[in-house]
Amino acid sequence: MHEGKKQDQAPEYFRTFGLDTKSKSERINTVGGSDINTLASGDAGAIHKLWLQKTGQLEPDDLTMVWPVIMGHVTETANTEWCAYKLGLEIADRQRVIKGVKHSFMRCTLDGRINGYKNRQAVYDAKYTAGRPMAGEEWRDVIPRLVKRYTPQLHWNAFLIEEATGKTCPYGVLGIVRAGNEPVIHEVPINKKYTLELISMANYFIGCCDLGIEPTDIVASEPPVPSDQKTPVDMATTNHALKWKHHAEIWAQTFGAADSFKKAETELKKLVPRQASEAFGNGIRIRVAKNNSKRIEVQND
Repeated sequence: MHEGKKQDQAPEYFRTFGLDTKSKSERINTVGGSDINTLASGDAGAIHKLWLQKTGQLEPDDLTMVWPVIMGHVTETANTEWCAYKLGLEIADRQRVIKGVKHSFMRCTLDGRINGYKNRQAVYDAKYTAGRPMAGEEWRDVIPRLVKRYTPQLHWNAFLIEEATGKTCPYGVLGIVRAGNEPVIHEVPINKKYTLELISMANYFIGCCDLGIEPTDIVASEPPVPSDQKTPVDMATTNHALKWKHHAEIWAQTFGAADSFKKAETELKKLVPRQASEAFGNGIRIRVAKNNSKRIEVQND
């Protein structure tokens, strides 16, 4: 048994899957596609580990002999060629490294870029998964979970493609190999607002790395769901059923009072004289700003 071998101890065949010294250095000082997946997940433990790696306190994981990673490498070419054939389009710029222009901390290594996808261009990513459900998950939930997991990376890479080509990249395409099954192709629309949210998150993270301050307040950034993919959900059948029931009952009980509150606030503001800097009485005070906006508060004096 040879478990736990370092990259330089592994057979030559497997060492070809590792990163060279230059690539490792660049990845430490930048945020790449896999890094943004980690940040967007909101997983405190994974983000802490990433911060330790980026600040040089922890060596990057040696993935040389990690079987799922190896499978991702060896299936990538076949996955990409299959998807290109199915789409009837060329997948170019394979393994192209793109560095950010506007944001120097941005970096990615493309699995590919598709020209002519719906008369535009699209970022392509090849993924491999054993395809087994996680605890409490159904088989049908596996692929949607993976699409969600890699959506931040598609947005990240799409932004860098747009910078490099000067053309919009409104689509992401995932080719997912599930165990021994043929690749399935999933389209992810690129949402500009979500991309900016990811860049802001990464900018904050890399700033913390530069200052040596651990970021402990990064929360999960949920990717947007296209309107045509949204479906009704019976919350009584989800894992949040009890919490939903609790807050739903409170909302239903206070709805009438809240509605009355809003109507009273509107009417009170209408009653404030035009010349008043503030109006008060019967336990409330309405302050009038210079732009004539009004704020109502409880009068404590």
